[in-house]
Amino acid sequence: MKKIVIFTILTVLIIFSLQQSAFSEIEGKENRANAAAEAAKSYKREVIENNYEEENSEEEIIEEKAIEESPEIKFKSSQLKKLLPTDTELDEITLRSVWRYVDKQFTLNEQKETESIQGLLRDIGRVYDPIVNRYKVSTIQIEILKYENNNLLKEYWETEKKSNLKKMYDNAYLIGSPDKNIECFFNHTNMGAITICKTNEYVIQAIIFDEYQEHFMYSKLKSGPQKLVLTQDEMSVSIVNKILEKINDGGEHNYHLYKILESNKELKENEFRNNQTEELEKEMDKIKINKENKLMEEKKINKLLGIEKDKKYGIQNFHCMKNDFGLVTITGQFNNNGIKKDKVVLEILFLNYDQNIIFKNKVNLLEIDEFETKRFLGNTKINESFSTCVIKVDN
Repeated sequence: MKKIVIFTILTVLIIFSLQQSAFSEIEGKENRANAAAEAAKSYKREVIENNYEEENSEEEIIEEKAIEESPEIKFKSSQLKKLLPTDTELDEITLRSVWRYVDKQFTLNEQKETESIQGLLRDIGRVYDPIVNRYKVSTIQIEILKYENNNLLKEYWETEKKSNLKKMYDNAYLIGSPDKNIECFFNHTNMGAITICKTNEYVIQAIIFDEYQEHFMYSKLKSGPQKLVLTQDEMSVSIVNKILEKINDGGEHNYHLYKILESNKELKENEFRNNQTEELEKEMDKIKINKENKLMEEKKINKLLGIEKDKKYGIQNFHCMKNDFGLVTITGQFNNNGIKKDKVVLEILFLNYDQNIIFKNKVNLLEIDEFETKRFLGNTKINESFSTCVIKVDN
């Protein structure tokens, strides 16, 4: 029994000593691994720091470029953006929430020395319906263009807009100037309206597309008792008016642009009537020239046909011929002089062998222009014999 107890104790002591050596060996391996890791870590840290420095240097270059390139554009964009009417200002115009921006874009044209911002407004009271209301949603396009040179502006407008500001101004329905440095005009069609104002620095444009005329009656005429009358409810004029206020005095006073444009309606109508009179006179001159050219052409044709040689005014080439049945054919022509005639009466006399009048007849030639040749041809029946016939003008 004692031997078994001693053997058990010895076995436990041996196992314990083996565990201690294993633990120490593991600890030694861990310490060596940790030391190696620390050494590698110190080396790796240097690499990371170098990479970090390289990345930082690249980022600094990018940031320097951004500082050189972007702030000017952002500055210009933000300055123009401040001129666009805000949602609150739009609500003040309409007295309720009707229009909201769906898009804003900034463009820069260095070649033409222009920069502009465009805003697109949509009628938020309309619900998009792909079947019923697909094309009924009203929109407003706003553009504020800043320019440096008038000639470059003209080139820009002709190339980019495919139009001419001066011609648009001349053909406008209404024109007006809030002050000496601003020129404005308004025009409309059944689909909507456009208002443009040009200052020494800006061109402000607002175009409303209102096909179903939910916001204003654009279908009215440009003249007569039913002509269109501008009010503060017309959005394109109101928006341009608001932008002009922000450009000049920060909105401290109101130009009342619609009143200015409306007050010049009589001036524009007089200009329109004068233009119509000039066009009518030009058309009359054109008709007269065409008529004279036609007469000259007819004269040339007559000469080519050999009908007129050494043309004389009055009755020419007159003949009377009687056939076996007593039917007399009368032919001839009347060459008019330089005086237009409404009617020329020709009297034809038939004489017997004793030179007595046995029969007479009259022919009327109507509306004879200057130097025109009128040919006549007629038939009459005479039972008696005649020797000759004569013709004379009986006016």
